[in-house]
Amino acid sequence: MAPTEPANETSPSHPEPTRPAPPSFPPFHIVPGVPNFRDTGGWPIKNPDGRVRKGVLFRGSDTNRITPEGIAKLHGLGIKTDFDLRSKQQIERTGGYKEIDGIERKWTPVFAEEQYTEEAARQRYELYASETPDGIVSAFIEILTEGATMFRTVLRHLLATVPPVSSLDPVPALFMHCTTGNNRTGVFISMLLLLLGVPEEVVVEEYTLSEQGLAPTRHINVDRLLKKGAFEEYGEEARRKCERMIGARPESMRQLVVEVDRKWGGAEGYFKKVVGLSDEEVAKLRSLLVEKGDYNAHSQEGTSAA
Repeated sequence: MAPTEPANETSPSHPEPTRPAPPSFPPFHIVPGVPNFRDTGGWPIKNPDGRVRKGVLFRGSDTNRITPEGIAKLHGLGIKTDFDLRSKQQIERTGGYKEIDGIERKWTPVFAEEQYTEEAARQRYELYASETPDGIVSAFIEILTEGATMFRTVLRHLLATVPPVSSLDPVPALFMHCTTGNNRTGVFISMLLLLLGVPEEVVVEEYTLSEQGLAPTRHINVDRLLKKGAFEEYGEEARRKCERMIGARPESMRQLVVEVDRKWGGAEGYFKKVVGLSDEEVAKLRSLLVEKGDYNAHSQEGTSAA
């Protein structure tokens, strides 16, 4: 009898897993080198004939790996300002930041330098990676509190530069990002959408889109965290914790909304009491960021945002 060839000599024992393609349905735009990039507009508000204005405020991951094609896409979307929410230490560890001609970068960190020590970061990692929503909601409340100055800066820039809905002038669009665009960025965008009158479950839906936006590159971010020693004391559980950090679970946002209602009486209370916006500024935000239109902007059927 002829000897049988071992199967593993002709095929790899650990084939490379298939990675999902970047989502191309609205509100996503494919920006090469910037995962999880999407428009925050198009979502319905409680007024049945209104929606959040599109083409004004975009969100996503950092631009460290953006390609020339990605830069051209940002220019094509009319983006003029890049608000970078990352802390100094994060920027340094990832090799700095990329200057992009024609787009002004404004460094507006959520956390001050003294708040982003190794120990503070480790504690936040634990909260982000918790199995129940309690931990991450605690981290989100800290983000909302410590990031109030950043948020005020971004929104007052928007108030000063974005033309009225009725204007024919081009919109100098804004891009807001942290590292992966799901936690810090996600929390602030969710609060803004609630302020504009987007229903809670729709806000939850928008927040959880980061699961799809980050899916193609999640393994890269997980490996980066593991190489930094994140959760190394947990052994095999470390990877699962990292994966929870780079996610967007619906129950986390639902519980955050409850906590914001309890602490500040809702999103409007947060913007007035913590961010420090006046009644007039809140009213102007709503007038600039809500437009009339049917809610059909985010239908996934046969549509591409590439």
